[in-house]
Amino acid sequence: MTGNNISTADGFKSISDFFRNATEAQKRDVFLSVLKQANNAQRKVMEQSAQNKPKR
Repeated sequence: MTGNNISTADGFKSISDFFRNATEAQKRDVFLSVLKQANNAQRKVMEQSAQNKPKR
C-alpha cells in the first residue's frame, strides 16, 4: 500500500498533495498536532528512563 492511494478526511491523497494544496491554517494545525505528539513521546521516554536508572 502506498501513500498515494490513501485519501484523508480533508481529501488530500498524499503528503505532497497536502503541502501543495492545504491552507496555512491546515498546515499550522498539522504542525502543532505533530509537535504535541512528539513532545508527549519524548516526555514518556524521559519518564521511563528516569524510572529505569539505577539508584546510587
